[in-house]
Amino acid sequence: MGLDSLTTFWIGRNPAASRRLPYLLRLPVGGEGRIYLAAADTWPRSGDVFCYQIREWPAEADILEEVPVEACWRVGPAIHLVLRRRNNRRCLFVWTKKGTRTLIFWRSPASMARARPGIRVPLSRSFRESLHVAVDVGERYPWRFSGRDVTVERRKLPAGDYALLREDAVIAAVERKTPRDLATSAISGQLALALADLSAAPHAALVVEGRLSDAVRAASAGKVRPGWLPDVLAALQVSHPRVAWMFAETRQLAEDWAYRWLAACGRADQPFAMPLLDERALGEPALSHESRPRMLDAAARRAALAREAEAGHVWTSREAAERSGVAQLTAAADLGTLVREGSLVVVGRGRARAYRWAGPHRV
Repeated sequence: MGLDSLTTFWIGRNPAASRRLPYLLRLPVGGEGRIYLAAADTWPRSGDVFCYQIREWPAEADILEEVPVEACWRVGPAIHLVLRRRNNRRCLFVWTKKGTRTLIFWRSPASMARARPGIRVPLSRSFRESLHVAVDVGERYPWRFSGRDVTVERRKLPAGDYALLREDAVIAAVERKTPRDLATSAISGQLALALADLSAAPHAALVVEGRLSDAVRAASAGKVRPGWLPDVLAALQVSHPRVAWMFAETRQLAEDWAYRWLAACGRADQPFAMPLLDERALGEPALSHESRPRMLDAAARRAALAREAEAGHVWTSREAAERSGVAQLTAAADLGTLVREGSLVVVGRGRARAYRWAGPHRV
């Protein structure tokens, strides 16, 4: 067995063995690195196996088994592992908290089924999250999330009608449509623009307060040929795969689903329960939320541009667009607003047009 193999799952014997954790595991997590665990067993058969994360693979540890890995990836505080063999292929490692302690459990489909007889999927916790939801100022007759622990704030959003914000950055955005709105915006081309804006958010969804058949009927009234709207919607979903779609039959169901989806996004955006102890990467790192441009609303974007201008930076609209993660026209509008407010002044003309701080620079 080759110790330099990067894409295999290792099971070894713990040289510092105790009765409780006599085995070692190595997980090659795609885009992150290798994680090492001490474990109570070599596979979760009769129940979940308790694990403990260690810093590195001990040099004196014997490898008992080395299995090719088909896929190994992280989703929130869990790592999914799929092995290239006939039996005992799929499993899950879950990081969780109990008080101040971090616990790790190794679970397989069989162990989960035995824990919940007759149930083949994990039960989710009910969504009773306390949320602070930003609602776009242009939204007419907005959802009120009555009966939920939700506070609502009206503000100008860069995308969508409802959003969760963290430090003024959008972490999840929802676009709400009625069937008639969906058909009208698809015909006019506005829907494609809205989906492009939504795709910049870490989590994004489009919720329709009705069925697909309602939208098709609304499009037929607009004199488009039969089948045109489903063709367009299918093409838009393929072009913007990062945006989830939900057709809810009623406004009430759409509001309820949006609340649960935003709550799920808030959970998923939480930091991992335990950071990686081994930062060596396997191949190219996966794109994380932190590596994408932060999606800020207009006020936060302008404040950031003004702070850097005060520190001495001279902006062009192209640089401001890259800094804010928005279109160049949007960045030019932000810079123009700062000029009108007296924070910035324009220098140069045409392609040489730039914007600098209007007062003395911050030292």
